[in-house]
Order: sequence, then C-alpha cells, then structure tokens
Amino acid sequence: MKHVIKAISGLSSLPLIAVERCRTIPSPVSAKFGFMMGVLICGAAQTQAEPGATNTSKIPEVAEGQQKALPPLTDVLRIVQDPIGKQLQPAFIWTNASASGNPPGVSVAFRKSFNLEQKPTSAFLHLFADARYVLWVNGTYVERGPSRFQPNGPEYDSVEIATFLKTGMNSVSLLCIGNLSGGKVMRHEPGMTAMLQIGKQTLWSTDESWKWTDTTRFRTVSASWANLGESKVDSTVEDGDWTQPGYDDSRWRTATRISGASWGPLTARRIPRLRETVVPVNFSSGVALPVTLKAGEKMDFSSDRMVQAYPLITFEAEAGTVLRIEPHGVSYVAKAGTQSYFTTDTRGFINGSITVSNGRATITGFKLVERLYPFDCPASFTSSDPFLDRLWSLCARSCQLLSEDSYVDCADRERAEWMDDTPPAYDITRTAMAVTGTDDHINYGDPRLLGVLIRRTALTLQPEGWVKAHTCSDRYDIHAKMEDRACDWVEGVRLYHEATGDNDTVREIWPALVAQMDYFLKRRTERGLVRARDWVVWANPVGYFTGEGTTLNVFVCRALEDAAKLGALIGEESDSSRFSVAAKEIKRAINTLLWDEAAGTYAAGYFTDADIAESKRKLSLPRKNNLAAPTLYSSVFALDRGVVPPERRKRVLQAMLKQKPSENRHVMIYYYLAKQLYGLDEPAYDQQVLEIFRKNWVMMVDSPYHCSWEVFGGGSSKAHIYGMYPGYFLSAFVLGVRRDAPVSSKELRIEPHLGDLTRAQGTVITEHGPVPVAWTRTEAGLDLAITVPPGIKTTLSFPYRAGQESIHLDGKDVKGTRRGNRLEIPLSAGAHQATNREGR
Repeated sequence: MKHVIKAISGLSSLPLIAVERCRTIPSPVSAKFGFMMGVLICGAAQTQAEPGATNTSKIPEVAEGQQKALPPLTDVLRIVQDPIGKQLQPAFIWTNASASGNPPGVSVAFRKSFNLEQKPTSAFLHLFADARYVLWVNGTYVERGPSRFQPNGPEYDSVEIATFLKTGMNSVSLLCIGNLSGGKVMRHEPGMTAMLQIGKQTLWSTDESWKWTDTTRFRTVSASWANLGESKVDSTVEDGDWTQPGYDDSRWRTATRISGASWGPLTARRIPRLRETVVPVNFSSGVALPVTLKAGEKMDFSSDRMVQAYPLITFEAEAGTVLRIEPHGVSYVAKAGTQSYFTTDTRGFINGSITVSNGRATITGFKLVERLYPFDCPASFTSSDPFLDRLWSLCARSCQLLSEDSYVDCADRERAEWMDDTPPAYDITRTAMAVTGTDDHINYGDPRLLGVLIRRTALTLQPEGWVKAHTCSDRYDIHAKMEDRACDWVEGVRLYHEATGDNDTVREIWPALVAQMDYFLKRRTERGLVRARDWVVWANPVGYFTGEGTTLNVFVCRALEDAAKLGALIGEESDSSRFSVAAKEIKRAINTLLWDEAAGTYAAGYFTDADIAESKRKLSLPRKNNLAAPTLYSSVFALDRGVVPPERRKRVLQAMLKQKPSENRHVMIYYYLAKQLYGLDEPAYDQQVLEIFRKNWVMMVDSPYHCSWEVFGGGSSKAHIYGMYPGYFLSAFVLGVRRDAPVSSKELRIEPHLGDLTRAQGTVITEHGPVPVAWTRTEAGLDLAITVPPGIKTTLSFPYRAGQESIHLDGKDVKGTRRGNRLEIPLSAGAHQATNREGR
C-alpha cells in the first residue's frame, strides 16, 4: 500500500572559482555578546603558535539551552566552490529586518511571479535557506530542505521543477523558517537564495523583485533538541492561497538583499534528496473517515512501527475551530470551510492524535508521509532461528529509519548527528542498503551519508583545535567535546576513503584533521601519553575522567595511524610522517607504562590525585602508583585499535574473556566485543555472539516499535542507532560475506560463522554488487551456494576439517590453503556450489 508522493497540490487544497577561504564567520549570538576570537588559519597554512588553532581560550561548557557566547564558526577547509554556488552566494535576500532584529523562530513567506512563453522540458531551481524552507511551484508542494548544515559550509539543493511549470504566468513560493537553535540547526542569520535555470540559461536569481510577508498561518515556530517546526498555526490570518500563481501579493513587501558573506561557500548538495512515502495508518476503535469531531473529542491514530513522518490532514471546519495535533505539538486554528494542512517537519513516533479543543471539524482525509534517505534494502537474511531472522529485519529497518539527511542517533528523542552514529549505521549500510539514482544506476552500500558526516564534523573545528562530537547545533555542554569521538571521526574519514577512493574530500578537510591531531599531540605528558578526558562508550569506569587513560590513548594512537595513511594518499608527506612517528611513540608508551604484567593486560590508565580531583568524580577502580586497575574496556579497545603486540595478544584475549561488561544495559561495548569474538574464529565464540544477541535483544525484537534501542531492558530511546549492529554481524559473519580491503582492491571474503545454526541464507550487499549466499550444515559437513560478482577477487574460506585438503567446488575437488581454522580457495565470478561433506 506504500507509494511515493510525486506532488501534493496547493495551499487551499493543501494548506499547507576554486577558492581557499580564510575567515571567521561570527554567529549572531557571538556578535551580540561581543565574543569574537582571533584570526584563523588559511587553507593548510599553520601560522599560530599552536598549529591548527585560532585561539586557546577555553570553550564555555554550559547547560543545553542556556544562552551563552558561542565561538565563531571556523572556515579552514579547502572548499572548492562550483559555478552555481558562486552565483547563489551574492544573491541572498531576506526581509528588511536587520540580522539583530530577527526574533527567535521567524517564519516568512517569499514569492516570485514570472512569465514563460512555453513550458520547458528542463528547469532546475537551485536554492538554499537558513534554516529551513518548504517549496511550492504553482500551488503544488514540491520539496522541503535544505540538508542539515553548518553555516560555514552550507549546501544548496537543485530541484527539477519543469513538471510543475506551464506556459504563461508561474509562481515559486517558499516558506522560510529561520533563527532557530536545536539539535540539528544552529542559530544564525536567516536568509534565502535561489536561481532558476531553464536549459543552460539562468532565467532569474533572487533579488528585490521578490515579495515577502510574515503574515502567514505559521505564527509560532521553534526548535528543540530533536525537532523543529511550528507550534501555533492560524489559518484565519491569511487572505488566500499565496502559493498559487494568481494570488494578489501587492500588499506584500519588497525583499532586501543581504550579504552572502555571512555563510561559508555554498556548494552542491552531496546526498540525494529525501524520499517521501505514504505509510499505513490505523485509527482507534475502527474509525473510518470521514469522522466528525466536536469540542473535547479526539481521534487517535497509529502506525504499525516507529515512523519518521509528518501528517497530511484534509478537513472541513467552522471558523475558529482549534485542533491539537500530536505528537507534533501543533495547535491549528481553522478557517471556515475545506482546508488541508501538513507539518513542516517530521517526528519520530508510533502513536498520535487529533483533538478538537473547541468548534467542530470533519476529518475527510489523513495520511502519514515518511521522509527518509532513499535507502532500499535489497539484502535479506533467513536462518534456522526465526528470532535471528526477526532481529536482522529490525536492524535493517532501524538503519532506514535513522537515516535522514544524516545518520541520526535516535528518531524520537534527539535526531542529532553524532560522530559515533557510525560504525553501527555505516556497517549496516554497506551490507544491506542501496540507492537507485535518477539514471537508474544502483549505488550499493552507498557511502554518501558517511561522507557528509565526516565533512560536517570537520566544519565544527573549534578555536582550540578540536572537532565537536556532534554537528549543526549550538550545544556546548560536557558532550560537545568528546575526544574519542574525534578519533571516531578520523576513522570515519578512513572508512569513507576505503569505500570511495575520494581524495578530494580528504584534501578538503585535511586542515581540520591536522588541527585535531595536533590538539592531541600538544597534550602529551612527559610519559609520552596523551592527557585528556576519557569516554569510549557507557559504563567505562574511567569515562569522563581526565588523565592518561588507556582507552583514550589507544583511540588516539589509531587516529594518528589513520591520519598518517590518509596524508600519504593525498601527498601531505610531512604531516603523514610526523603522525606516523607519533603513533609509534604513543604505542610504545602504552605498552611500556600501562601494561599490567600480573593481569596480562592493560591498566585502565594513569590517573594522579590531581586528575581525580579535577574530574570531580569518584573513581571506582583501585589505583597503585597512579595506575588504575585493568578493565574490560582497556582490553577490548587495546585489541580493537591494534596496539597489542603479537607476543601479548593471547594474554590480552584471555583477560578480555574473563571480564564482563559492568552493566549489560549499555549496548555499544558488545559491538566491539563481538568483533573480537568473531576474530578468534572458533565455534564456541561464534556461538557466544549469537547467545549475546538472543539474550539482550529479545525486548527490542518483541517491541511494536520495530527498531533498535539505546539500552537493553527498556528506558531511554526506543529508536536508537546504537542497537542495530547485530544485523551487520549476521550478514558479514554468519552469512559470511565481507569486504575487508578498500573497494579499489576489488576483493571479497566469504567466511561463515554459523554457531549452532543449521542453515542460513540471504543476500549481502557489497559495493561490488549483491552477493546471494546459502549455507546448509549437516553432520556430514557444510554445503554452500553462492553467486560472485564479476571482476572481483573472491576468497572462499571454509571451516577446516581434520585431514581435509580440498573443497568440492562445482563437481571438482579444488585443493585449498590452510589459514588457521580455515581452508581457503579462490572463487571466480558466477554461481557456485561447494561442500566439504564427506561421502559426497
């Protein structure tokens, strides 16, 4: 019953030059409080006493929502602006209000009328608005945007509107909502810029010929940590449908040009536009439309799972009737007669309602429209365990639900972009998701959401030289600066490059990456370790403590190695070399100073009495000579980040296997633990991972939300990105299809880890194309059916059986190579049947 919305008509029928920049973009809040910081670096040049930094003043850490002086938006990236961006930059317009005169949460309607001698076959409207726009062409709803952005690196949309144009008089209408501050938008000067191209000709750009009014139905708009949009809508204030080409806008005011220098260089949108899909909806008590509601009466509605959607409501009402629409928090004052309304933002929810506070309304039409990244899921997973099948389905759906213009951490409570929203999200993406382009090209394992995540994170670079843990918000509390998430960012850059080979993006963000690495290196102590605040997932006993933590240092060590590799790829040999040297020095310091010989693993870190006092927290671990006792976290992350030398690896693994998570409600530690258990490649540990999934994900799988949670056992967010990773392991390890090397190497590995399953089959997505695979196990052995993409070097890795030297492939015995607990043979492109059964 789902279908994509192509267009929604009218407001009455539906009332709703290559450059290297070197500057500081002050936020209006900064300017208001006189908080201006020093000169920024230009391109890659490092001219400050502290390389990559602009000012060493301490960034204020304050409670969320508290008014404060904010640091300026840095502009250090090597952004290359395209020709369209260059034309849009000087064409910004707004009302006649000064930047300081705009109240918080302003909503303004803009219109442009123009004549066409004939209907064009191609017409692109390029546009950007700070912070949000809704677009109508000739009364038909077309799009909303832009993609979330840092104001120092905004992206314009390009919308094909030829379908909506006609011969004669046409109109483009925009509702622009600005001057907001929330979890996915920063308070900044409001503004809008647009340009219409028909064929290769620019027909017009925004200028004083545009008209505007703030007398629209959208009376009160605001932003929260999770959402933005209107809370009071009064349709009685409007004198007609201002989205229609025949509307009389003579009483509207003339737009004012404003400087485009308040924003960083506009560049083209880097991800596809979001997809709008009508999803099934259920009404309470068997209600069927139309239904009439009188004062005090309510109509409940629900979806069959958590959705990220907006309601589209058509109704007849008496003038002054007030409808309360939840969970969107909208109070709608109706005009007399037939009208329609949709909210300007989506919400994550499963249940909602329409309540008539006073008056009378007849609801004649209702739809829920989900708006998400256009991920399709051509992957699949079934097995001999129905629970695991349901778990995989939940994880795949979670990735779709939590993919908007970014991977977002949760659909209901935050919808913010955090750097550690991947690996879980990107892991699922590259094993289960695909996007079909306008040219019908299918982008398997589409990495573009990861690409915009790493770029926006680079744009958060702070004057001290660190990137924020989350983007596109004014939040500067204790979770703005999270050092290990900055290391996640560097890892994300490496993963993106491995998936794309995109040197240009690495070059663009390189100055920010250098600044972040130098931030760490300047905090090395006389012991050779980095002194900073630790975190690395919940329940880490030294999380939030400032000191020379093991988990923090192993993350920094790996980040330096990744930075060195990336620098070498783009020709930044000097920085690459010094980061490589620094990584080796820190690795040596970790293995010298933090190694606990008696425990056979690593101490949790080096924390002095002064460190403990500064952290203002009670350390639960015993200390000896300032070394805190080993933890599961110090063992797991030392292994995961690759700092354990070969001769110590067995002992650290043994220590890890003896240690248990201190609180099993905390989801993410099991992601890293599963990686290590599968790496051991032994049936008992393969089985242990499946038992972890079966034990801890039961409530999620049984929940009507059909989405992964933030923690086990309920509480907190019921639609959170952290809990989705079992789907990745079921595809990449149980079905066993993995890309362990960069895409450019054109290599795949087929390596099943079945645990106690007797069969598993499905399709795993790779950047090289989908890989159908099916395993069946009997007492006699293991059977495989698989189809390998063309042109890909594929290694089949069967579990080794004593005395076995070959694998029976397509009717012939093929001699294999022993690798640990595996027997490996190469596979050519095409369909194959293989077995290691005896008596075949």
